[in-house]
Amino acid sequence: MKILTYIFIFSFVFGYSQDKNNDKFLAISNDACDCISKISLDDEEKNKQIQNCIGVSLKKLEKNADSSNKQSAELNYKKVENYLVQNCESLKNIAFSENKKFKHASSENVLAQLAYDDGMEYINNNDIENAILKFTKAVEIDPNFAFAWDNLGISYRKNKDYENAIASYQKSLDIYPEGRLPLLNIAIAYNLNKDFGQAIIYYKKFIALYSDDPEGYYGLGLILYTQGQQEEGLDNLVRAYTIYTAQNSPYRSDAAKKIGYMYKDLKNQDKLEVFNKVADKYNLKVQSN
Repeated sequence: MKILTYIFIFSFVFGYSQDKNNDKFLAISNDACDCISKISLDDEEKNKQIQNCIGVSLKKLEKNADSSNKQSAELNYKKVENYLVQNCESLKNIAFSENKKFKHASSENVLAQLAYDDGMEYINNNDIENAILKFTKAVEIDPNFAFAWDNLGISYRKNKDYENAIASYQKSLDIYPEGRLPLLNIAIAYNLNKDFGQAIIYYKKFIALYSDDPEGYYGLGLILYTQGQQEEGLDNLVRAYTIYTAQNSPYRSDAAKKIGYMYKDLKNQDKLEVFNKVADKYNLKVQSN
């Protein structure tokens, strides 16, 4: 089995702040985001396509002396990557989407499908109230329309109506218990509703079914750490980071930032032995500069 070494440079984790006044990086980041918006949700190599979008946009820096060496190029990539995670809605949409080839992604009932399509247009325009009305109409016409239940849940969550969001995700899971999107979203909704016990249960269900998906470990790690289970929480966060990194996912930067916060927190508590134990398990090497 190949052992990988993951290097943390804490000047990046703690020291990087987005410079929104830097017109060049802002333009490059927005250009990459626009490229990402054109990636198909059904693309089997989404992370590779995202990486290509960032790479193509960064080529505009090639004439800049600061990007002439490998270290500067890597820093520039991370800066754009970090900006996209925080600001690119298209990145979020493609990262947290279900493949449209899924059995219950559409409805054979024309009226239900039309209501769903209207709902998607409303939600994309952030008209949440009308989105709820349309998705509700879709599931009333076709109660087995899982994607409509999923997006109804998302709409309720955007309205901070977590109880109805959870009920909608549960309807979707009743139709297809192994649904990736509703399993992840119901865990998130329980967490937002401060029902951490149920959130943990659903994150663990998600991990049992999708062990190669970092999102379950990421969410579970944050909850466990904040609930006092520091070692197990950190372990899950580092596992998420290693998977994000192996997948070349831009969300590795967010996981790195959270691990950095945990490092600082444990250091302040004089409990770095907890961090070091997990770091040794995953061959996580720390550099500070």
